[in-house]
Amino acid sequence: MNYKKKNFYIEGVSAEKISKNYGTPTYCYSFNKIKNNINSFKKYFESIKPLICFSVKSNNNLYILKIINKLGLGADVVSQGELMKALKAGINSKKIVFSGVGKKSDEIKFAIDKNILLINAESLNEIKEIEKIAKLK
Repeated sequence: MNYKKKNFYIEGVSAEKISKNYGTPTYCYSFNKIKNNINSFKKYFESIKPLICFSVKSNNNLYILKIINKLGLGADVVSQGELMKALKAGINSKKIVFSGVGKKSDEIKFAIDKNILLINAESLNEIKEIEKIAKLK
């Protein structure tokens, strides 16, 4: 993103052209900025190589999630809908963490059926529910 002759450009395309083609308001994302931010963040953890999970709640745009997947990140989801979106974006189920309070039994079952990496339990009752559902498998 930069200015050229008092006009704002996003990856070489003027904001004026974008607004004429798509109207306003329009959301624009910079692939290069996303890639650079992720690679910069990953660099700080090179020695331990952790699984970095992107919060789908923060942005569930399918194209953004596909980019995040291609850059090697996993997903942190808080609902079955977000889990489905992460899977649709191609994120490997073994790179998906299900967090959040108030998970419903059918959401837990879905997550277990999809063989995700981890379900963060928020209470003893939720642990018991996860155990009950997992034993049925």
